[in-house]
Amino acid sequence: MKKPPKPGADGAHPNRSTGPRSAAGKARSRMNALKTGIYANSLIIPGEDPAHLATLTEEYFQRYQPGLPEQRDQVDILVRSTWTLRRLAAAEAQVWIYEMERAYELSPNAPLGQAFHNCDRTLTRLQRTVNSTQRNYRDAVHELERLQALPLDPDPPPSSEVSRESHTPEPKPVLAPTQAPQPTPQPAENKSVSHATQFVPSASTPPPSAPQKASQKPLPFHIPGSGCPFDPIEPLEWKRCPVCFPHDCYADAQK
Repeated sequence: MKKPPKPGADGAHPNRSTGPRSAAGKARSRMNALKTGIYANSLIIPGEDPAHLATLTEEYFQRYQPGLPEQRDQVDILVRSTWTLRRLAAAEAQVWIYEMERAYELSPNAPLGQAFHNCDRTLTRLQRTVNSTQRNYRDAVHELERLQALPLDPDPPPSSEVSRESHTPEPKPVLAPTQAPQPTPQPAENKSVSHATQFVPSASTPPPSAPQKASQKPLPFHIPGSGCPFDPIEPLEWKRCPVCFPHDCYADAQK
């Protein structure tokens, strides 16, 4: 059971806290009111002022005023990229200073050339980081502009209305009765009557048929029952057997 507060205790500050008093504490507390995913503890390194980051974040949020989570994420990328570019610009200047101070004997006529000769690889690696950060910044700007150009979705209707609309069947449209198309009359065809198709009475006599040739039975080659051994080599030259019929055996007699 919770104990009742003691008389005279401050309900707003039960632990008797009066808030930050130093300048550094007040600068850190300013970051608590920002509606962003970026925190000063994760971006601030020694030598950087958290108040500058807070000011930068407020400027970007006032500029774009993101209303959706994905828009706020893109604003966070813009803030982080800008803050990183500022840090890299300061790092490049410190690289030059470091190389000039660490030189055993600095050239009086070409100090920058001597320092660049010693830190050219470091500056190349630094420039690659700058290019990558600038590319992320441009992509975030384009994506944020695309998201803000999209129309915001209206509030969805209550669940009861959605269920009522989903179960209510839509009335089917009533179609007017249509008359069936009547076939168009076609003109009667005039058929010509030919003489060949005229009516022929059944009492007429049929035409006479062609005379049929009397079938002739071929003559025997040998005398029946004679047992003649004659067998012609060329039977076309003989009409009948010359042994059985010596006077009526030549083929020329057939013509």
